[in-house]
Amino acid sequence: MTVVRAAGLVALLVAGCGLLPAGPAGGPYPEACARLGFDERRCAAIVARAREAAGIAESDVLAAEFVPDGGRSELGGYRLATVRLALRDGTDRTQEIWCVGITVPDDLVCHDDPAITIGGGVDQDVPCTGEPPAGCATLPPSPRADVVARAQPLIVPALDVPLDRVGGYEIRVGEAGLPDGALSDRSARLVDPRPVSYWIEGGVRIDVRPALADRPPVGSVYRDPHDGVEPVVVYLVFEVTDVSPGAVLQIRDIVVR
Repeated sequence: MTVVRAAGLVALLVAGCGLLPAGPAGGPYPEACARLGFDERRCAAIVARAREAAGIAESDVLAAEFVPDGGRSELGGYRLATVRLALRDGTDRTQEIWCVGITVPDDLVCHDDPAITIGGGVDQDVPCTGEPPAGCATLPPSPRADVVARAQPLIVPALDVPLDRVGGYEIRVGEAGLPDGALSDRSARLVDPRPVSYWIEGGVRIDVRPALADRPPVGSVYRDPHDGVEPVVVYLVFEVTDVSPGAVLQIRDIVVR
């Protein structure tokens, strides 16, 4: 696959990988990746994170290596790797890569089996503007039966989204009508949560937006009611971090109602 995010660095390393000597438990990138137990995608993500954490532009990096460090763990986290970056100005920077806390499913660096997620559901958290319980919201009335009968759910059995670049995407899926402004279902599934031709960080978000300018955001069960069927617009929002030619994001069973 083509890893767009690291393509420039990989090209530089083909000519410059001999600049940095290999150690017994380290070695130059990308040659040392397999020996260290990192597949191509994860290894590229580790080097990219080291560069970003050090605040260095990709064009300023000439070569990279994994520095032998013996590993280290502390309460709540562990050091995954130490990366030394050789810069075009003749200096170098060393950056430790730590994995702290609970790793998110799509974290290519810190998750052993990363997977892209799709966010949905309805927020059940109780909003409180003052001291609980007096300052907390109460549930609005359930949607009226006659309004539920007139509501317009959005149901899309299949949606394929071609991916032709890295960066943010905002895909308009369609419109729905919520009974008395209440959202009861927001769901979908990915055909392949572990694709090889692309990657998405932060997951795919099903974003339900009010079509009426004076209405609050959609998502919470404590949302203020609307009198009748409220029109909303549904989008898929996500950030592609690497992609190969011909990549397609396949989403199935989109439901908003």
